[in-house]
Amino acid sequence: MNKPKLYIHGSYIGTTGYNNHTRDFFRKLSNHIQLKIRNFTVGSSWNGNNETPHDGEKYLTDLDKSLLYKQRLWTSGEQMEDFTIYPSQEKEFNHDIDLILNETNHYLFYQKYPKPKIAYNVWESTLQPEDFFNKLKEFDELWVPSKWQKECSIKQGYPEDKIKVVPEGVDVDTFYPEQVDLLDEYKDGRFKFLLMGRWDYRKSTKEIIKTFLKTFSDDEPVDLVVSVDNMWGEQMDGFKSTEERLASYGLIHPRVKIIHFPSREDYIKYLKTGHVFVSCARSEGWNLPLIEAMACGTPSIYSNCSAQLEFAEGKGFPVNIIGEKVADANDYGRYKMSDLPGNYYEPDFNHLSQVMKYVYENYELCKQKSITESKDLRDKFNWEKIGEIGYKTIMEFYNKINSKEYKSQIPQNEIKVSYLEGPKVEIVGSKDEKYLVEFLNEKDEVVYSDTITTNMWTSCSRKYYTRWKIKVNGIIVDEFTLTNKRVLISMESKSIGDTIAWAPYVIEFAKKHNCKVFFSSFHNSFFEGLEQYKDINFIKPGQDVDCYTIYRLGWFKGEDNKWDKFEMYPNVINLIPLQQTATDILGLEYKELNHGLNFTPKRNLENKKYVILAPNATAGCKEWTYDNWVSLSILIKDLGYDVILLTQNPYYIDGVKNIWGETWDVVMNYLHYAEAFIGLGSGLSWLNWALEKHTYMINGFSKKGHEFTSNVTRIFNDNVCIFCWNDEVFTFDAGDWDWCPVYQGTSKQHICQKSITPIQVFNKLKL
Repeated sequence: MNKPKLYIHGSYIGTTGYNNHTRDFFRKLSNHIQLKIRNFTVGSSWNGNNETPHDGEKYLTDLDKSLLYKQRLWTSGEQMEDFTIYPSQEKEFNHDIDLILNETNHYLFYQKYPKPKIAYNVWESTLQPEDFFNKLKEFDELWVPSKWQKECSIKQGYPEDKIKVVPEGVDVDTFYPEQVDLLDEYKDGRFKFLLMGRWDYRKSTKEIIKTFLKTFSDDEPVDLVVSVDNMWGEQMDGFKSTEERLASYGLIHPRVKIIHFPSREDYIKYLKTGHVFVSCARSEGWNLPLIEAMACGTPSIYSNCSAQLEFAEGKGFPVNIIGEKVADANDYGRYKMSDLPGNYYEPDFNHLSQVMKYVYENYELCKQKSITESKDLRDKFNWEKIGEIGYKTIMEFYNKINSKEYKSQIPQNEIKVSYLEGPKVEIVGSKDEKYLVEFLNEKDEVVYSDTITTNMWTSCSRKYYTRWKIKVNGIIVDEFTLTNKRVLISMESKSIGDTIAWAPYVIEFAKKHNCKVFFSSFHNSFFEGLEQYKDINFIKPGQDVDCYTIYRLGWFKGEDNKWDKFEMYPNVINLIPLQQTATDILGLEYKELNHGLNFTPKRNLENKKYVILAPNATAGCKEWTYDNWVSLSILIKDLGYDVILLTQNPYYIDGVKNIWGETWDVVMNYLHYAEAFIGLGSGLSWLNWALEKHTYMINGFSKKGHEFTSNVTRIFNDNVCIFCWNDEVFTFDAGDWDWCPVYQGTSKQHICQKSITPIQVFNKLKL
């Protein structure tokens, strides 16, 4: 049997030897598989959307770092066993290959090659950036080094059957217990803890050094040898060196010994001659220095979490975890914090202190334990074993993609799926074929289906939240998920009432789906700056946003001028509470919510007791007569209260002050200090309610519960025609000021409002 031909897109250079793993792994694979390797893309800058690869040799020249990096680079044209290495700058790749293994963090290259593709991905937090993760989902298979990362990926939405665990390994011919010549730093006879990696938040570098200095006094012969140079340097935190970082945190100390960029040879000696290796990261994608130290039989301390437990669990000296924190530290380094979702684990640094003390005081016992454990680790994670796992996994994939069953299920053309405004499927390609496209909901019910041919598209017009599954020719090709996605929620209504009613559910939506929400409304100022909305990204109406899907909050009608239930709502819009309009569109469980407004009261501008009347509404059927407002104002003034009108336009009642044309801050300040508020089923009533003030609502237009139900007294006359809004027979026409479906054009027009008397309202007031 011929060897499968595997093209490998190589790794970047890391400070702890990530591409040494790559070299050893591929060397073992080459015993079974023909390998063609693309030269390393080192020094890449990834922002979730693009990459800027550099030629390895040029990068090293520019960087001018130590021999360490040069020893870890495979140079262009190097030949090794069955390897063929191609320069990173090669533009065209037309070699005869069977499949691609992308062993790097840079996944854009795959778009150029139609061959079956495997992604090898190492990640540290519990979630990955949206754009990054979506690129991974376009591969035919995903390799991860640990069961922990597999579980995290599945939770984020990666198909379980497409994820394989292929661990990293350790070079047992290099890392094993042995006596070696002491380095100069070790000849003073003092006890040495060893910290090697890089300086960043995830690695807990600062906390480890602080803990060491707290644990051991100056009169104890104990040092901490630190090699934590960061190749991103000033980009990370503005400091040029480890010395500067230590100084900034007050950690410069004679017992903290700094070394810079050790050679590979010296790195190995440090691991073998150091008394104790310390690693207490908040999370690890694997942790090569730790497995190498353990393989050397060096007592090793590590945080009891994440991928490193794949090899370390039950060995060494673990540090307890006390909880999880969002992965958001400003000193993380090359990734923008907005690109780092998910959580890290928080080690118990007090426990770290106890463990360091224990290992120091019981060193001989701990050393013997570690030497014994190193044998088991080297037996299970040597490159021979890992190479066999890799080969077996590749062959399973290779046989799968070459099976008749697999090939019969894969359309020859490209299937493009979009959920921007309802689900859409497009077939792109050159082979003329027919495709049955089915859009299924979360109950696996077919909501809509269509048969299309190559270079056609079809979509389902339903635009409210649905957890879609897309089938093409009976095969599920995509599943809708919002986890870590960018979502636009756009407020289509300019109404104050609608905006206040619906905005709280934007927060609930973001929480439920753990997604990045962009919110557009005509009244953003009501919510921006509130703690409840701190994770919501506010944008202006009409502003473009690159997003996964869009939900529009509003009232929508179909061609028959009826509420468009099929496209926008699962329920009849005028039979449900106003707030449920938002929960229906967003797929949330309905409950009345009031998250407040961005408002801080100043002072009572009137410096007296007053009652507010709000006589305006957006529809004539909601309004109360002028004479009724005049009579009510007289009754209130007779009690000794001033009366203030809050209106959209000038509104004149003798002896009554009219406030109109003021900013919303001023309006809300008046509402805050009022003894009572009397309004209609309109925006100012919602504004008053959002300020948690009691509302007296004159409203025969809609049933109790259509607006808010808390902190409200509704006044209506049930002896006349009422609640036309909630009658399924009628569809409200917002463009008709005189709309009255029963009595329009007669003396009884708007009788539901006109029949409510001033004394009826006055008797409800509690002043």
